[in-house]
Amino acid sequence: MVVLDTNIMVSLLKDEEKTREKIRSLERSGERIATTAITAYELLKGAQISSRSEENLVKVRELISSLRVLGLSIGACEQASKIYKELRHRGKMIGEFDILIAAIVKTFDEKLVSKDIDFKAVSGLEVINW
Repeated sequence: MVVLDTNIMVSLLKDEEKTREKIRSLERSGERIATTAITAYELLKGAQISSRSEENLVKVRELISSLRVLGLSIGACEQASKIYKELRHRGKMIGEFDILIAAIVKTFDEKLVSKDIDFKAVSGLEVINW
């Protein structure tokens, strides 16, 4: 399974061909596609504050409902606290939402699909750059 980060989900919502092809390629290789509850929140928040909120909320809800959504468990919170400690110790902090996304992905022992280079700072996180 691969877990889609917020940036690739936004690209899917914009119906960008390059992104659709990347998803098709992953599916052809046998990967199941998921995202995180953190990404779902970020997308819903963006839709809520957009100028076309009702239209965008429909699109976001439809996309989210088509995927498995991995939640923030106590185990993922433990993982996030370890990631935070390690990044702080190394002086390589990243955003809190990114820490939570990385923790969820690591807890499920999956790969993250993202353009965000900040994730490279997280030890043991496999990132597929798209």
